[in-house]
Amino acid sequence: MAPPLAFQPRSDAPLTKARSLVYLRHRRRDLDAALRFYTDFGLELAARSERALHLRALGGGPPGLDPVAGPHDEFVGLAVEAESELALHRLAAASGGAVEERREPGGGLVLRLRDPAGLRVEVVHGVEAAPVREPPAPVPFNTYDRPARINAPRPAVLGPAWVQRLGHVVLGRQEFGRNARWYIDTLGLIATDVEVLSELGDPIVAFLRFDLGGTPADHHSIVVAAAPEDGYLHAAFESADVDAIGAGAEWLEQRGWVKSWGIGRHVLGSQLFCYHVDPHGFEVEHYVDGDMFDASHPTGYHEAGLPDLYLWGPLLPPHFVDTSITPARLARVIRGLRTREGFTLKRLLATKRLYSKPPRPWAGRRFVRPRPR
Repeated sequence: MAPPLAFQPRSDAPLTKARSLVYLRHRRRDLDAALRFYTDFGLELAARSERALHLRALGGGPPGLDPVAGPHDEFVGLAVEAESELALHRLAAASGGAVEERREPGGGLVLRLRDPAGLRVEVVHGVEAAPVREPPAPVPFNTYDRPARINAPRPAVLGPAWVQRLGHVVLGRQEFGRNARWYIDTLGLIATDVEVLSELGDPIVAFLRFDLGGTPADHHSIVVAAAPEDGYLHAAFESADVDAIGAGAEWLEQRGWVKSWGIGRHVLGSQLFCYHVDPHGFEVEHYVDGDMFDASHPTGYHEAGLPDLYLWGPLLPPHFVDTSITPARLARVIRGLRTREGFTLKRLLATKRLYSKPPRPWAGRRFVRPRPR
């Protein structure tokens, strides 16, 4: 597909080149419920205060999820790693911000920015991390010509999935172009793939990866997607293998939590995925086997739509891409149409029409068993 003229997938002179996604910050009315879910999901408690949890992947690293106490359940920020202390100070000078000492577990330095939608984006350096831990050794896999597991049944034990690290976050934005440009121009991210609304020729989803030069980076670490309202769509954590995802999903359901969608295989990014809903209504994903690219890889352009969201898997549930209009959403849409130049009714309606189409018209049919004759 031809690239849209108005979209530039990378910046020739970004303010900085961030290196990784470090943590996500949420507010939660019930920290105990958040702790129960995310430890069942596969995170561990690194530290706790009266008003905050600091949750880390089993694979080590810094805390990757920080729920803090608050009157509402909401996503309030993300953090990325600066490539050096000097780069952090240069970004502060260019953006008019100030570098401060970070007074949370792991310490280090922090520069607090806001993206165009008002989300807090913290750029950090020197955050102390727990040593990286390797996942459990994989169970040998038998094939018909190379049996590797003899006289040894596969373990039949359920438990939380092994979570290696925080992988990505997906953000919905009324002003898609302005927000995608901010992450590209300010933090130096590169668009790996862009989905285009064919009816208008407008880009509406950008899968952004960090520019690590010749070192491979995840297909996407931050995704910006056109949406009727600004907000968090989901976050994803890399697991050990597909059996960890499957057994972890069964464990979560056994513990009373809700599976949202999966297991399946994405198209863009290629990940095997399984999504769950935390007790406050936020989507969170286990994934494995994602694509990786170095900075030389060119941007791909694709027609947007639900069919290409996944190659195979259970039928996409209606709640996963919510096109309904509630009174609260309608109020935010009207406010956005009045106040935001990059948010138009024409694009909003065209996007709603696109995502209201069934992803698999042939799937979900009522099954009637044929009778032998």
